Amino acid sequence: MVTMQQIAEKCGVSRGTVDRALHHKEGVREEVAQRIRDTARDMGYLAIRSPAKPLKQWKLGVILHSARSAFVQILRESFENFPEQENISHVTVIVRAMEDIDVSHQLALIDELVNTEHINGLALMPLANTLIRDKINFLSEQNGIPVVTFNTDIEDANRIAYVGPDNIASGQAAAALMGMIMQGHGTCLPILGRRSGHYADSQRLTGFLEEMRSNYPQIDVLQPECSFLDEQLAERITLRAIHSDPNLRGIYISSSGRNGVYRAICQSGLAHRIHVVVHDVTPDNIEMVRKGVVDFIIGQDGQTQGSLPLRLLYDYLEHHHFPDNRIHITDITIKFRCNLNNI
Repeated sequence: MVTMQQIAEKCGVSRGTVDRALHHKEGVREEVAQRIRDTARDMGYLAIRSPAKPLKQWKLGVILHSARSAFVQILRESFENFPEQENISHVTVIVRAMEDIDVSHQLALIDELVNTEHINGLALMPLANTLIRDKINFLSEQNGIPVVTFNTDIEDANRIAYVGPDNIASGQAAAALMGMIMQGHGTCLPILGRRSGHYADSQRLTGFLEEMRSNYPQIDVLQPECSFLDEQLAERITLRAIHSDPNLRGIYISSSGRNGVYRAICQSGLAHRIHVVVHDVTPDNIEMVRKGVVDFIIGQDGQTQGSLPLRLLYDYLEHHHFPDNRIHITDITIKFRCNLNNI
């Protein structure tokens, strides 16, 4: 077996000089270093290695909306921690989180990430608008920037993948749980966070109403109310429903406004009578389950949503690997008082 000392003796240099030359370290003239490497190769020394090629640096952009949402805050933290969690040092993640659901604002953030930050790939929580779809198509076709949508999807957009829940199925699951716990009678009030701009509310409500009509026709589902992301309005809506309808037995919260609903139920002292089903495994929802205000939480696997979009973009850019599946549906989970310790 050839040693560095033998190479040093053959070349008339020190063992340290051989080590530096073979590992491409500073401190050895290039002509000497090359002579040492040639000698080592001729002698059959196997430890010679080429200087490592510098890894290409990737910039991945993330755009979130409804930034005040507890679930979106969980996603944001997960995205920001992605390089460390995945141990990928040559990836930079740039997150932009908008509090509103304004299409022009989202378009401006996309342009900023592309034109100013020069991102290589984009993970987008898209608003429900054809302008967003057209922007995704432009990025892909004109800029060569891959896009992964998450949480909600734009099916006819040229994104390489979608990661998120089947929101219609999530609404159906909420209705099935509500129907069972209400034992098929009484009235139920759906409360939406917004009427337009975000697919989750409308799709969850569609699933909820379909399931109620099909399997719980004896339950009177009231006209859905909208809180418009206003917790105080959600509180007033709930209080009015409680005071005006003695048969109210259920409240379904599709997204935002839940803290206002919780305050109203606690204020009325009717947590024992009014059943609540809500989406997203977040600290405030967990607390309300522990207090007996919320019966069931429908989860949508935020851990996967907060990591897989960036993993798919990285694999596409680094390894030229197109996702095997363009649709990655996250699991629907059910949390209630008996399984909170599993969180």
